[in-house]
Amino acid sequence: MQQETKILDLGNGRSIKMPVNYQHFILDYSSNPENKGWDREEVMHILQCVQEGHLEELEMDGNLMNDIGTFFEDGVCVKPDIEMAVYWYEQAIESGNDLARSNLADVLRKGTQGYPKDLKRAFELYQACGLPYAHYRVGEFLEHGWGVAQDLDAAKAYYRQAYREGHALANKKLKEWNFLE
Repeated sequence: MQQETKILDLGNGRSIKMPVNYQHFILDYSSNPENKGWDREEVMHILQCVQEGHLEELEMDGNLMNDIGTFFEDGVCVKPDIEMAVYWYEQAIESGNDLARSNLADVLRKGTQGYPKDLKRAFELYQACGLPYAHYRVGEFLEHGWGVAQDLDAAKAYYRQAYREGHALANKKLKEWNFLE
C-alpha cells in the first residue's frame, strides 16, 4: 500500500518527506466495546478466534489487528495484556496501519503497563505515521530532545503541520509558541 506524502519545510533550507493520513479516529481508553465501535458479542467472537487460533474465521486486516491490540491494551472483554497488545500492533504495522504505529508508539513513549520505554523506536513510529496526532508527537520529541537531538525549528514545523491538520494539542501549543510566523 503506497502512503501519501508531502514535503515539510523544517526551516534553514531543510525539508523532509512526511507521510500523511487523514483517517478519522477517536482516542478512547475505555474497556467498553461500544466505545470502540464494537458490540460485546463481536469482541467475544474475535477474542475466541484469537485464543483458539481460528484466525481464518475473521476478515483479518490492519484495522482489525489494531483493534485486537486495543482490546488487549485497554482490557476490552479480556484482562489487559500489554504483551499481546504489542504483538497485535506489530502485526497491524506490518500491513501498513497508521493507527497501530501511533498506538505502539504511545506504549513505547509512556512505558504503558510496565512495558519497557523505547523513545527512539517511538519517535521512528510517530515519524513514519501520517496522522496529525503523530505529527504533534514528533514535534514534542524534537522540542524536548526525547531520544533524538533537540531541533526547535523542526519541532515548530511539525507543530505547524499538526495545527493545519486540526490537531487540538497543536492549537494549545500555538498559544505557547507562535510557530505560524
